[in-house]
Amino acid sequence: MAGDRAAVTGLPRAMEAASPDPQPQDKRAWRAWADSLHRARSAQARQQHSRVLVTQVTQRVAQIGAHVVGLYSPIGAELETRELAHALLLQGVQLAYPRVRPTGEAMDFALTTAPAALQPRPRSRLLEPVGPALAPEQLDCVVVPAQAVRPDGKRLGRGGGYFDRYLPLLRANAVTIAVCPAACVVAWQPTEPHDQALDLVCTEHGLAALS
Repeated sequence: MAGDRAAVTGLPRAMEAASPDPQPQDKRAWRAWADSLHRARSAQARQQHSRVLVTQVTQRVAQIGAHVVGLYSPIGAELETRELAHALLLQGVQLAYPRVRPTGEAMDFALTTAPAALQPRPRSRLLEPVGPALAPEQLDCVVVPAQAVRPDGKRLGRGGGYFDRYLPLLRANAVTIAVCPAACVVAWQPTEPHDQALDLVCTEHGLAALS
């Protein structure tokens, strides 16, 4: 994604975590390492990160004049986005959330009026919107959960590949924002050709551009 990065600083060295020792050898091991860091965070640390997310993303959305923003409903230890959703609604922004297609091979985003309107997916812990699917080019900004993210923007997800398949469908100027702890901004490897690079990362320290 080549989203507009005006008024966003580069990734400070302090936000690049040191690689774990010993270093995980594959994506599955990196996911387990990152998930343990997500789960180890205190409630206070998560609340602080949430406050930063609300402040930084609402400012960025206003700067780029976004009308439709894609969010996520968290799974496991992913950071909660409800406060961000309510703040964006107060700005007059429309919200969209991902929904896995019935066949299970891909996902779409659909509009919803509020996080409380999301419905449980049958036999799943996912909460999903119930409205009609949007065309990907209708999204101006997408906030994406990440287990970890490299300084070059490559995101490590949960392994389903849904975002890796969806993000290339967005407009070239749509802004993509990864959300993860600063400790998970790390040069995980090996990467693969389908791994998607995001524009920005929001950690508990703020919003920074990825290169």
